[in-house]
Amino acid sequence: MLDTLIRVLVFFAFIGLGVLLVRFKRLNAQGLDGLSAYFYWIGFPSWLMVSFARLPAISPALAGTVGGYVAAMITTAVVVMLVARLIKAPSEAATAAGMAAYINNSAFLGIPIALSLFGTEAIHTGPVVVAADFLILFSLGCAGLAKASGHTHREALMHTARNPTVIGGLIGVIMMLAGFQFLPPVENALDVLGKSGPPVALVALGGMLGLMEPRMVVRAEPVSVLAIAGKILLAPALVAIVMTLLRVDPATFKVCVFLSATPTAVSVFIQTKMYGTWYEGAARTVAQGTVASLLTLSALAIVLTHMA
Repeated sequence: MLDTLIRVLVFFAFIGLGVLLVRFKRLNAQGLDGLSAYFYWIGFPSWLMVSFARLPAISPALAGTVGGYVAAMITTAVVVMLVARLIKAPSEAATAAGMAAYINNSAFLGIPIALSLFGTEAIHTGPVVVAADFLILFSLGCAGLAKASGHTHREALMHTARNPTVIGGLIGVIMMLAGFQFLPPVENALDVLGKSGPPVALVALGGMLGLMEPRMVVRAEPVSVLAIAGKILLAPALVAIVMTLLRVDPATFKVCVFLSATPTAVSVFIQTKMYGTWYEGAARTVAQGTVASLLTLSALAIVLTHMA
């Protein structure tokens, strides 16, 4: 629990920095667009290329497990979108909420905590889950956002194909499958750029929250609450059911369920900001969901670590 608390506090320290910069008028809306663009075009794609290229080859058994995980997460998004439409949310907000309900903060919050909880058990499965999150699920989410923002199906697919996050992840996966590695100077440069991405995105998120009225940040807005519930409650429940049906080993079960329970990734806010769709709601969802996950992740960690 202490490890979870420390990592979430660091997460919010960067967000708080963004809030302060806006409040003291050292950062404005135009500056936030620049920070978002850096993460979107440079920081996150660099991280994905390096991280995925370093992955070991995926075994057929693990591929089946990942397929089940992906199916459970897509089901989560579909349920959230349907319920959002039932409560009269606009289609673009419902689509963005669906993305917020199934894109995990698995890379920057989940993996480090999983390693501390499960040790080497998380080394083999965790990175593959992250790859599924930020290549397969992320690509589908971006296509949905593009369609919701007013593009045709063909235009949405074209936008997704040109999305630098999708391209970065795809390059990394291709290099992993081909057994190639970046030249050391190139890998080091991409690694530096990649590690700079998350802090920049969190500062941008804090800046957006700083531009909003405080009461709007803490307000329990229905679509955001729905996305948070989908992310930290429904997603891990569905993943647990699927992993049980697939009869995966206990280590794989624990890692998949825990990573699926992490809050919404800050990259969802960046994507909604770039598409101009429900970005204030996404900012609220990331912030409030991360606070709520202090309790849910801690409780889940206790349950999973005591499982046989």
